[in-house]
Amino acid sequence: MEKLILQNVVQDDRVQQLRDSADKVEDFTYSRELEIGEVQELQSDLSQGLIKIDQEEQKLKVHKEAYKSVVKPIRETIKANLQKVRTQMEEVTEEVYLLKDLQQMKMGYYSKEGKLVFERGLRPDEMQFSITETLKKVN
Repeated sequence: MEKLILQNVVQDDRVQQLRDSADKVEDFTYSRELEIGEVQELQSDLSQGLIKIDQEEQKLKVHKEAYKSVVKPIRETIKANLQKVRTQMEEVTEEVYLLKDLQQMKMGYYSKEGKLVFERGLRPDEMQFSITETLKKVN
């Protein structure tokens, strides 16, 4: 069979002649080779699509960074509060008052509320008696 037929006839006439000469007409799916102009148009569409996707990804990146900057401090606060709820304690750094108990050989750390917050054994340098300590006990 010939590869090309009726090439010197206008397309509308060619279709009519093919229809008249055909034994049967049916729909059929096949691969059609694209012309150079069609390929160039598709390449142009692809590049435009890629450019648009890149622009949208840049916008998304900016929005994600803004989202993270808003959400990060909230998450840190939630994490800290969750830890406080879980342990029912809070870690604080404040001035404490150290008081010796020479009878039990202990050093007590007291908060401004007067609560014992920590207790440890006396170190050797803390076991020595001094005149100022004796005067404090007298007063």
